[in-house]
Amino acid sequence: MLDGELSTRYPPGFSIALAGVFRLGRVTGAGDDVSLVAFRLFCVGLAVVLIYGMARLVWPARLALLPALAWMTYPFSLWLTKQPNSEVLFIPVLYAGLFVFWWAVLRGAGGWRVWLLYLAAGVLAGAAMLIRPVALGLSLAMALAVLLCAARAVPVRSRAGYGALVILGSVLAVLPWEATVYARTGEIIPLSSGGAVTIHDGLTFLAVPKEYRREVAIPEDVAELMWNIHERRDETGTTSGVLAVMTEEARRAPAAFLKLMLIKLARSWYGIDSRMLELPVLLLQVVYLTLSLWGGLYAIRQGGAARHMTAGNWLIVLYFWAMTFLVIPLFRYMVPAMGLLMLALPGVYLSLVTRRRGRAAPQERPFSSNH
Repeated sequence: MLDGELSTRYPPGFSIALAGVFRLGRVTGAGDDVSLVAFRLFCVGLAVVLIYGMARLVWPARLALLPALAWMTYPFSLWLTKQPNSEVLFIPVLYAGLFVFWWAVLRGAGGWRVWLLYLAAGVLAGAAMLIRPVALGLSLAMALAVLLCAARAVPVRSRAGYGALVILGSVLAVLPWEATVYARTGEIIPLSSGGAVTIHDGLTFLAVPKEYRREVAIPEDVAELMWNIHERRDETGTTSGVLAVMTEEARRAPAAFLKLMLIKLARSWYGIDSRMLELPVLLLQVVYLTLSLWGGLYAIRQGGAARHMTAGNWLIVLYFWAMTFLVIPLFRYMVPAMGLLMLALPGVYLSLVTRRRGRAAPQERPFSSNH
C-alpha cells in the first residue's frame, strides 16, 4: 500500500514478510539491519535443511549430504543471500512445498493424510507465487509431475485427483490477494500487473543501453529486431499487444527472431543484468550442470524413487527455464531450480563407485518407491 493506493506491480508476499521481520526487530530491540541479516541467514539455513530432506527421500543419509553441501557452497546461491531480494525467501518456501510434494508422491500410502499433503504442497506453492510471480504456473507443473512421475501402482484417476489438490491449494493461497485486487481495481491480474512489461523487456534487453550494463556483441539483425520492438513500446502495454508486436516483427525477420530466441534460451543459464563476469559464471555453470546431468541419468537408470524424483524435478526445472525465457533471461531466476538439479549429485558418486568396483555397492542403492 502506498498512500492508501494498492500496489499491484508485485505480489505482496515478500513485503509482508519484511514487515514482520522489521516489526520483530523493533520489538526485540535488534533493529532493522540486524533483523534483516538474521532473516536472510535463517532462510539460507532452512533451504539447506530442505535440500537435505528432499535428498533423504531417495538417498541414504550420508549421500543425501552431498546435495546439501553443494547448495550450501554454491557461489550463486550465496551471492543471492547478500542481496535483499525476494529470492532469499522464495527459495526456502519453494523447497518446502516441493519437500511436502515429494513426501506425498514417494511416501504417501493413500487415504486422507496423503490428500492433505498434496493440498499443503499446493498451499506452499501458492505462497511461493505470492513472493515471486515466476511461480505462477508452478502448481500446474507439479500436477503434471504427479501424472507423469508417480509410481505405476498409483491409478491415473488418483494421480489426477492429487494434481487437482495441488492446484486447489495454490488457488486458495492466492485467492485473498486476487480478491483484494479485484475489489480495489475491478481487474483480475495474474499475481502481478507487470506481466506485459517484463515480456517486452525480455525482447529488448540487449538493445536498450543502461549505464551499469556492459555491451554484449550480438548479430546486427538481432539488434535491429530488438530495437524495432523497443520503438513500438507504446503498443505493448498489454500481453496481447506484446504478442501482436512480437508476431509481426518475427514475420518480418524470422531468422533474426530465431537467433533471439536461441540467445534467450542460452542466457537463462548464465546471464547477468550488468553483463559483467558472465564468462566465469558460464564456466562454473557448465561444471554444475554436467555433474547434475550425470547424476540425474544415473538416478533414472536405477529406477525407483530416485527416478521419479529426478524426472519430476527436471520437469519443474523446464518450467523455470520457460518462465525465465519468457522474460529477461537472467540467471538469478534459474538459481532456485539449480537446487533441484543438485538433488541427483549422489548419482555421480555411485556411478564412480560402480565403475571402480564393476558393480554397484548394494548398501548405497537408492531407496525404492515403496520404502
